Amino acid sequence: MTAKQAVDILRRGSTFAYDETEAGEFCQAYDMAVEALEKQIQKKPKYKAEDRFVKNYFAEYSYCPVCEKEVVAGDMHCIQCGQAIDWTEAKG
Repeated sequence: MTAKQAVDILRRGSTFAYDETEAGEFCQAYDMAVEALEKQIQKKPKYKAEDRFVKNYFAEYSYCPVCEKEVVAGDMHCIQCGQAIDWTEAKG
């Protein structure tokens, strides 16, 4: 199922007669929508990996909390899975 198909199914969800096929499609579209919304909620990176010298400056790398792909400190989203990243420091 594509994202567009999922949106179309969710938009007409209240008009389904809810036979077995339609109910299954609705559940699949619903799951896709929840997954997309969850990626918009910022999550802290897993842990600091290392500082590296890249193109004449140091870059701090951490790991995405969802897919564990490296992310550069300050990037708004993981380039692999799209998860929003929260770089704010915890106040203690």
